[in-house]
Amino acid sequence: MIFALAGTSAFALTIKQGDDTIDLYASIRMHTIFTHVDPGDKAICGRPAGENCYQFAIGMQDNSRAGIRWTRGNFFLNNEWGIGGPSGNQVDDSTTMLRMRFLYGDYKIDGGKGGRIRFGQLPGIVHNSNYYDVKFSNDHALQGFGTLDDVRRVGINYEKGDFSIGLLSMRQDRNSVTGLFNDASRGRSAEFVEIMPRIEAAYSITPDVKVAGTFVTSSARTKTAAEGEENLNDKLYHVNAGHFFLAANPKITENIRLVMSGFYSMNGGLYGMVYTGGGYAKHEGLAQNNYGIMPILKSGADKIEFDNSSAYGGAVALAHSKYEFGFGIQNADNEQWQESQTSWAVYANYKIRISNFRITPEFGYLNAGNERGNPKVEASRGFRAGVQFRIDI
Repeated sequence: MIFALAGTSAFALTIKQGDDTIDLYASIRMHTIFTHVDPGDKAICGRPAGENCYQFAIGMQDNSRAGIRWTRGNFFLNNEWGIGGPSGNQVDDSTTMLRMRFLYGDYKIDGGKGGRIRFGQLPGIVHNSNYYDVKFSNDHALQGFGTLDDVRRVGINYEKGDFSIGLLSMRQDRNSVTGLFNDASRGRSAEFVEIMPRIEAAYSITPDVKVAGTFVTSSARTKTAAEGEENLNDKLYHVNAGHFFLAANPKITENIRLVMSGFYSMNGGLYGMVYTGGGYAKHEGLAQNNYGIMPILKSGADKIEFDNSSAYGGAVALAHSKYEFGFGIQNADNEQWQESQTSWAVYANYKIRISNFRITPEFGYLNAGNERGNPKVEASRGFRAGVQFRIDI
């Protein structure tokens, strides 16, 4: 049978026994990509800074997955596992690993009339990466170039009609950003401590228009004190983070849609959804966390204070069942940066479908601008061309 998976069609094995329905599915994805990066001050691809980088990579994408879905009456369970390299790094995808993507259960209240409650390791509802079908980002759309990344977190979600609201744990995010809030001028650093779940909400104004947002109040605790500062490890300093976005994908013709979205974020890197354009460098082996939109300890302040990092951007694309081309742009800023960072990208692809097998050639140009507001250091920029191979089972 044909089984709906993440907005696309996939083939699955369905088993029915009594009141139980079990669907087994898999989506295996790999890519071959050629990258040319212009000279710059940032060394990537293993080349010295200031030299051209040519790279050809073949690897399995880390968003390949396999899963099982179980349905009985008003109950539904989805358990999905990712297959692939540990970070999606196109330089070295030789190490495969299995990790959990989803593990959540649904319950329909009064057969669905009272809405649906979901709990477990959940897919997010406040991102727009599923609007754009960009392949050379491991299907993460234009992350860092105008769109928001998708994250999966432990939490609870309630949905009724066009409205959805949820509470998500910040524990996974705390582990990823500990110690990143540095003040080099005074030798201090801080670590992230969650004090409440992240709230997210989404509303579909029409079937083609969606608005969503998320907010969290967190804390930073000093990890290393500067000379002359005492007992700072016992003090907490509140930091707010969040974003909102608007997205629309109206039909232009029967087969073509116009995809549009825009967002504004403050400190969105604290929960792993907002990055500067340099975040794309994760595909060349650089740490993605180095490019999160994070608050920064005030330089030289008499007490621990933070400068917030903001970002805004958007993307637009024409999408057809066989082809898609689009453009995205994003600006990020912090008071401690010498200037804001503007990143932009264009892409075009063509989809060849043969039953449950897909071949998608894609070409694009990405310009990450400067590195976190430093006008003297260029982040990665250059052309990419490649092919994604995908089979849905």
